[in-house]
Amino acid sequence: MADRQRPSEGEKGRRWVIVAAAVLLLLVTAVMVGKLLKGDLKDAEVWYDAGRRALSGESLVGLLHYRYPPAFAVMVSPLCLLPFSAFFLVWYAANVALFLASLRLAAALVCAPSGWRDLPRQWAPAAVVVVFAIDNLFLGQTNILVMALVYWAMREVERGREWWAGAPLAAAVATKVFPLPLLGYFAYRGRVRMVAGTVLWCAFLLLVLPAPLRGFGRNLEEMGEWGSRVVMPYLSRGEAGDWGQHALDFGNQSVQAVAHRLLTRVDAYVAARQRAAPVFVNVASLSEAEVNWLVLAAFGALGASFLAACGWRRPREPRRQAVEYSLAIILVLLVSALAWTYFFVMLLLPVAAALELLRRGEDLSAASRWGLRVGVAAVVVSVPLLANWYARALGSVCWATLALYVGLALACRDLRRAEAEARGSPSL
Repeated sequence: MADRQRPSEGEKGRRWVIVAAAVLLLLVTAVMVGKLLKGDLKDAEVWYDAGRRALSGESLVGLLHYRYPPAFAVMVSPLCLLPFSAFFLVWYAANVALFLASLRLAAALVCAPSGWRDLPRQWAPAAVVVVFAIDNLFLGQTNILVMALVYWAMREVERGREWWAGAPLAAAVATKVFPLPLLGYFAYRGRVRMVAGTVLWCAFLLLVLPAPLRGFGRNLEEMGEWGSRVVMPYLSRGEAGDWGQHALDFGNQSVQAVAHRLLTRVDAYVAARQRAAPVFVNVASLSEAEVNWLVLAAFGALGASFLAACGWRRPREPRRQAVEYSLAIILVLLVSALAWTYFFVMLLLPVAAALELLRRGEDLSAASRWGLRVGVAAVVVSVPLLANWYARALGSVCWATLALYVGLALACRDLRRAEAEARGSPSL
């Protein structure tokens, strides 16, 4: 009788997960309340100011710290009716809820069991990226919101609701234009309704939604200012808007930023912190034009590797589709002009996919299994290295993400071959 009442290993695991999550949440909440009391408000204050300006009819032109589409100020404005303290805490609580929602969406996309009994395994990917999530919370950032919207869009595609799937992806773009390149992936996979729906929803959110509150003319003026200040420098010259040196400091883990830090003599320290002396980590002193050509070559290599791994046939097996989504997300992170460390919270789905493949790796080669292990381990190791600015300047998160990309790409190729063999056709 005593043996029957003794908790199983699975029950012990669930208890430890719940206790660890509760303790972590209490600690983070205490820090957030402390930041509020000390006035350490970070970007939450920026969103609040923009939202209040949208409500009062003031112009958003010239707000140097607000680099988002005007539509986001309108979307967040209902929360800005609250006093700032309430807004700050509601924004924090909403982001915690969005992280949990993202975890469930990631589990659904990789076909991991979502029941109570599998709680420890579900939380393993969250444990890997939780520091990136906490970074978002402490900075008051929007990347958890963007992640949840992107995962939701992917989930709706899997449910066959492509027109509706465009709405959350458009909302993510209207919040932060960073995930827009994902439209290229959906176009590549022939998701015409998904792409068309996203474009239509983007037009509504960016041009129509703000009009009743801002007026068509003012909204177009603010859109034009945002486009010329933030978007066009990136599209025309590959520059990160008006961030200047801040786009090349050690916080930026994109391929473009890491290449410039390593191959040109550029200050790798955060300009905003006003360090007395510049910091250099370059191993070569190429010209900016030469580095730009190398960056373009790297982008081309990443694109070619994606095509080689994924082929031309649309996935039929859910695990392969989850891996393709993961590869697409990683490419967006790496090729963006701006990918500060908190952006990499979006590795939640790629890590979940890698762990699920390792658990059910019967279709994988030994090289793929080792690649996945190395990739996940690299991301895990990159987390404590966040505390070391020199490691970040060398691109520790960027290289770890590349390692995970290689492991997932090898696995995707194996899954594609297995799927082709199952239906008796070439693995295109």
